[in-house]
Amino acid sequence: MQISYKQALILSALASFGLLAGAFWFEIIVGLPPCTLCIWQRWPHAIIIAIAGIGLVAIKQNWMLLLIALSAISTALIGLYHSGVEQGWWSGPSGCSNQLNSDTDISSLTTSLLEMPVVKCDEIAWSLMGISMAGWNSIASFAIAVFAFLCWKKLTQTH
Repeated sequence: MQISYKQALILSALASFGLLAGAFWFEIIVGLPPCTLCIWQRWPHAIIIAIAGIGLVAIKQNWMLLLIALSAISTALIGLYHSGVEQGWWSGPSGCSNQLNSDTDISSLTTSLLEMPVVKCDEIAWSLMGISMAGWNSIASFAIAVFAFLCWKKLTQTH
């Protein structure tokens, strides 16, 4: 099946929009506030939507699909990193995990506790089939990246 440049952009944007809508649904409707890494995973999806919009109206070049693929890979990798933090394979960003430095004095400890986000990156708030939201974001984002790359490849071979 042949897919057009326009269709590839629209489908990529819709997929990212769906993932963002799901994230906001879990945050606002379900009441699961995002952690720092969850927020980081959202930005590339917004960028994909922006790239698709620009690609539809201004820069009608196939390489825009490569930018979408790169953005999708970036959020997928952040999601993989986040999944590793959730599983305890490595620690998350400073102040994002339940890891306090035992060498600190009381004032440093108090400051650390006051500055820590309420939502911890190393706690799984929701999962489906044993896969957290970060894991599902990685899977879906890698799919978007592969889709965008294959569309780019197909479109550049035909032109």
